[in-house]
Amino acid sequence: MKAVKIKLLASFACIILILAITPLMGLTTAAQDTREGVMIDFGYWDVNWTEMTFSEDMDGVDALEAACHINSYEIVYLDQDAGTVYSINGQINLDGKQWGMYVQESSEWKFVETPRDVKVSDYDLVCWARASGADDLIPGTDYSGFNYYSYAFNGKSLSSGEDLRVVSLAPSITEMIASVGGSQYIIGTDLYSNYPQEIVDGRDSGDISVVGGYTDPSYEWIIKLNPDIVFCDGGVGEHLNMANKLRKSGINCVVLYDGTDINTLYDNIWIVAASLGIEENANSIINSLRGTINDVKGIIGVQANKRVFVALSADPSPWTAGSETYMNDLITTVSGKNIFQSQASSWFMVSKEQISLKQPDVIIIILDSRQISTDEDYQRVMDSIDRMWRETPAYRNGEVYIFSGSAADLLSRPGPRLAEAAELIGKILHPEPFLNRDPLDLMPKYFDNDYQQYLKHQRDL
Repeated sequence: MKAVKIKLLASFACIILILAITPLMGLTTAAQDTREGVMIDFGYWDVNWTEMTFSEDMDGVDALEAACHINSYEIVYLDQDAGTVYSINGQINLDGKQWGMYVQESSEWKFVETPRDVKVSDYDLVCWARASGADDLIPGTDYSGFNYYSYAFNGKSLSSGEDLRVVSLAPSITEMIASVGGSQYIIGTDLYSNYPQEIVDGRDSGDISVVGGYTDPSYEWIIKLNPDIVFCDGGVGEHLNMANKLRKSGINCVVLYDGTDINTLYDNIWIVAASLGIEENANSIINSLRGTINDVKGIIGVQANKRVFVALSADPSPWTAGSETYMNDLITTVSGKNIFQSQASSWFMVSKEQISLKQPDVIIIILDSRQISTDEDYQRVMDSIDRMWRETPAYRNGEVYIFSGSAADLLSRPGPRLAEAAELIGKILHPEPFLNRDPLDLMPKYFDNDYQQYLKHQRDL
């Protein structure tokens, strides 16, 4: 009898232990707060999100009118009965971009022909947008299909009411969080997050913990920090696995879209800000970035595209950018042509023979293995370059540029410093129009931690 009692007590203890560690094992399900609301998308990443409760009898036009009433927006209809809108808050229909209603089905936006027939209580999120179609809209969910409006309001957790505790698993995401005013919420980052300076200071002081590398974040360290939100990169397979595991353990995650182009970067900045409940900050940041890039493009004007080769090292056969990469889009934006854009869709290794065959006009080397800060450092790299690289117009004409230190980070991360990258690359490819404006606007052959001194056309973020 005593033995049976001991076994029962042991069994009971095991049950208690299992219940205690189950969240750490990733076996629970994260509670999803389904906030209801209306997105009003004016186009060009100018978006308003308004939370409201959808009543049972509310249709699509009713929802729009309620959102506009809350925001003091005026609506002008072409046909109010049909729900055909001409303008919202003075923003009229444009050629090819008309106001219309969209709803989400399987995480995708779907255009609604008759807004009066839509029962909005069937959805958590609806959108009225001035757009040419669903592809113009900012995504209503993150990359993994979760509603990113469900976690915070004005930097405070919806579940606890306390200031957010945030973990970032990628350097580019850390920079996005900081750019929209969220640095104070960061309690953990990947090993390589080192910008802006307050992140470094937070790491040095112990206020910000390291939760692993970029491709190998630590589940145990993240759980130990007990964050409200973990931001993940949808282009990294391990981040998708980690998000799934953390959500099962009750940790909210936001998975950003793979940053393969500039427009996706703008979407990600909005998603980050909206996830923190400070979405109004995103509009000004995105407008500043777009304004700077448009200024740079305007200065460049109509120019013949320079043939560009981007290398992730000075090795004879380095990694380079394919077509569906942030770097390819950046080069195209400033009137350049990536010589390997048709060879692969992502980053890939290229042979020295292919480099010579393509005959680039400009070579940009992103060298994160060491810093190049003197003429002697630069010349040592040039002396080590493979013979076949030397058979290109870029080498013969002295058009080889090296980005190291912070400048290497600048070109490696699809983050909010893209306008800075656009200006530097634009000046490298097409120096004449910039020099015509300012004869002292000269570009060096190498950039290091001091790259910002060469920026003269940036708008304030």
